[in-house]
Amino acid sequence: MFLLSVFLLSLSTTSTAFMFPKDCVPQPHLPGTCCPSYKGSPCGSALNRGSCLPVQRSRTETPTVLLDDRDRCPSFYFNVSCVCKDKFMGPDCGQCKFGRVGENCDQFITVVRREIRQFSVVERIQFFAKINYCKKLIDPRYYILRTGDRFQSYTYKFIDASYYDCWCYYHYYATKPFLQGNSEFGFLNYAHGSTGFGSWHRFFLLLLERQMQLCLKDPTFALAFYDWQDDPDCAICGDDMIGGNDKQGRISKYSIFSTWRTVCGTTDYRGTYCLMSDCICERTKVFRRPGMALGFGKPNRLDVQHCLTIPNIDTPPYDPSSSNSSRCCIEGWRDRNDQRGTSLHNLWHVYMGGTMSVVPIACNDLMFFLHHCFIDKIFDAHIRRWGITPASYPNVQVYGHRAYDCMCPFLECWYHRTMFTQSTTFGYRYDIYNNF
Repeated sequence: MFLLSVFLLSLSTTSTAFMFPKDCVPQPHLPGTCCPSYKGSPCGSALNRGSCLPVQRSRTETPTVLLDDRDRCPSFYFNVSCVCKDKFMGPDCGQCKFGRVGENCDQFITVVRREIRQFSVVERIQFFAKINYCKKLIDPRYYILRTGDRFQSYTYKFIDASYYDCWCYYHYYATKPFLQGNSEFGFLNYAHGSTGFGSWHRFFLLLLERQMQLCLKDPTFALAFYDWQDDPDCAICGDDMIGGNDKQGRISKYSIFSTWRTVCGTTDYRGTYCLMSDCICERTKVFRRPGMALGFGKPNRLDVQHCLTIPNIDTPPYDPSSSNSSRCCIEGWRDRNDQRGTSLHNLWHVYMGGTMSVVPIACNDLMFFLHHCFIDKIFDAHIRRWGITPASYPNVQVYGHRAYDCMCPFLECWYHRTMFTQSTTFGYRYDIYNNF
């Protein structure tokens, strides 16, 4: 009970790693300073939690082409920010790093992520109700950015969003095609297509888990996963789970998720970010069409087993063409015959159709985190099987995916290589279910 109490205390005033804290924006001029006060001093400096320091513009090496505002983020928006000491995190260094709790972050906790079908009926109803609650409840700490012109600060509009939507926005922000001149191009992506795929999504899921804990004021909340490998179709796509759908993809009115609407649901406007109505009721609804993509099946156990037999984390050129690479296999660019194709992670997105099949906005469907927690379980099993550590991270030269690149687009600097270790390092583990 004492452990729960001190963690609740630490949750009550702290924040995560998102880029636009309400304490820091809007500002008259950008880039600006983002060093919020924690217990009376910037970055909790009086408590030796962190310091307010200039952001190094070279957090990631200069790309070969001029990119948009995400280039060497977050320096486009903030050129001074908090740098936290080892045990602390958050824009104000007021939060404990993952897996740590207590006022001084010197205690440890591990939550267990279970397969969604391991839940009792009551547990499942409660779990989905909690997700839905945090999808609706406005996060008092963060804005998301909506802008007419990526490069003109006077067009920026920072708007409120829910705990869930604040989290989801950053997948959109990281994966929307880059802008060069008046053209968009997608050969660079901070979250996909290279070695950082597993690390970026692991960190992203940790942030959602923390968002939920903060929203619910419950330090024991854990995400869940969906193990689809032995199912002939989508076994949880019914009204007793995540909601059935009609032929047009509309989610059944008998599901609480039929009311879910997307953040940044319109993605095809050049030079803009996150075009959507101010009114939530006018935004695009989440939809899904499992099994209706012509010519595509779904991944299965054989695909998973094959990926786990590959010892190489990644191989040159560290992109979708990398052969004999566990990352390329798990991400789904190569099949179990090591041929170019759509498999595993990618194939499930295609199989689900609808919102899940549109990369920047896929996380608007809660199937996204259920699926990605399973992908992270595979990633973790590979790490354990082959004894992978941060030192194992290969010598990648892909912009945004290097070992010491800070994962974008987060305010704090978390290196990709940091995530290449067992999940218990970050305060969570996966329950046994159809174990590998």
